[in-house]
Amino acid sequence: MMTRRLPCFLIPLSLAMAAAEAFGAVQPVPCAEKSIVASAVRTPEDIEAFVQCAYEYVQDVGFAEARRAFHEDARWNSGPIYIFVDESTPMSGAARALVFPPDPSREGLPWGPLVDDFRSDLAVEAHRVASGFGEGWFYYGFTNPATGRAEPKASYVRSIDWEGTPAVIGAGIYRRDIPATCQADEVNAMGLEASPSGQRLQEFVRCAAMEIESKGYFASQALSTDPRWTSNSIYVFGLDMYGNTLFSGDPYSQWFGVFSRASELNARLDGPFAGRDMIGVADAFGETFLYYSTLNPATGKSERKVTFVKRVLTYGLPILVGAGYYLDESP
Repeated sequence: MMTRRLPCFLIPLSLAMAAAEAFGAVQPVPCAEKSIVASAVRTPEDIEAFVQCAYEYVQDVGFAEARRAFHEDARWNSGPIYIFVDESTPMSGAARALVFPPDPSREGLPWGPLVDDFRSDLAVEAHRVASGFGEGWFYYGFTNPATGRAEPKASYVRSIDWEGTPAVIGAGIYRRDIPATCQADEVNAMGLEASPSGQRLQEFVRCAAMEIESKGYFASQALSTDPRWTSNSIYVFGLDMYGNTLFSGDPYSQWFGVFSRASELNARLDGPFAGRDMIGVADAFGETFLYYSTLNPATGKSERKVTFVKRVLTYGLPILVGAGYYLDESP
């Protein structure tokens, strides 16, 4: 299914919590304290809350209504985010799909062998995690219904009795900012420019940061000039830990390789951060969103900007890789 291999690790919520719950000492956070809908799922923590809410929903409304809702209600089903229920069995190929919104015709039928590039049967792996720990994460390759291509996916599952059948209930998340899914046709400056959002900005910067991490300073030329990384007011920049610009795709900031203006993240007292050391903030937190107003050279006006920066190491030295978009600029 996958064309590129990634290491496959089992990472429970935490060894201590998993062990404690196995002995009944710790219970999951109830849905009433952390509820979330499918369209709002962005992080692994969201997935955990989403599955917990689905589990409680089954207990509250029963199997028939839960099955209907998991298929039809936007709360539970939005693009690649949906609730699935599979029979839990250690026998490869024997697990039946009990709830599978992307293709309801599969429900009630055995999956058959589902062996991905990491050489394990997905249903058996889900059974192993849920039966041994009660709940947890597993990592695999699966076809993303939103793109039609096989991509790395992480799913969170927990054990459930589904109409008398031992089963797992779960949901998964595809990430476009990990090495195997940082595709140029999905994560690029033009796409961010056309549809700016915090999630797209994070993906864009994290993918750019991976270029630096894997290729070092050799990546800076492409990050500064390749159309994938620069489109009008969308561009990637790199700063040292003193705030000096190391590279930038900003077409208005340099001529003949010489930067004409200081980094907009500098800490001058009359600057957008009123002297606050944003370089220090980004260094301390590893990655962060920044909100400020600055001159947009494309319009000649001071506009609100959202920037995301990530700290990476190259040749043992830390640098900040970032990008941003203007909130007041029409896409």
